[in-house]
Amino acid sequence: MIRLVAALALTVALSLPSLAQEVILVRHAEKAAEADPGLTPDGQARAEALASLLRATPPAMILTSHARRTRDTAAPTAAALGVTPEVVPIPPGDMPAHIRMTAEKLAALKPGQVALVVGHSNTVPAIIKALGGPAVPDLPECAFGRLYRWDVAEKTLRIERYGVESACPLME
Repeated sequence: MIRLVAALALTVALSLPSLAQEVILVRHAEKAAEADPGLTPDGQARAEALASLLRATPPAMILTSHARRTRDTAAPTAAALGVTPEVVPIPPGDMPAHIRMTAEKLAALKPGQVALVVGHSNTVPAIIKALGGPAVPDLPECAFGRLYRWDVAEKTLRIERYGVESACPLME
């Protein structure tokens, strides 16, 4: 009888969906040419495409930097899902502090939760590394449509594209 109960419990456990934690990281969408720029029309379309894509894996946490372009990129996803984005400041001249604070906030994810991080060409690779991921080069100026999926439990990184495809290569 005990063996039957144990076998039944194992069967049920194996049939349940995985409760992996996932961190989705993107660079802000296409930006305008101004001080603390917002998004261009192409960038706004890309932010909407991100929101549409993330309906399948809705984030419980959204982190951005203080820059308007990161907040604007996260806004459609936040509005669609009713999640309030949290700004992680970049102290002047102290990018490592921003990376550390972002990683600390992500450590609060519970099993099964997803987080979205909207960063910059140099912060996205640094955050991946801080989470235990592989070295990823800084993103080239043309790279706005890359999406990194970091599986916290399996320690695997997948790179995808979202939004309108650009001529920017996926991998260097």
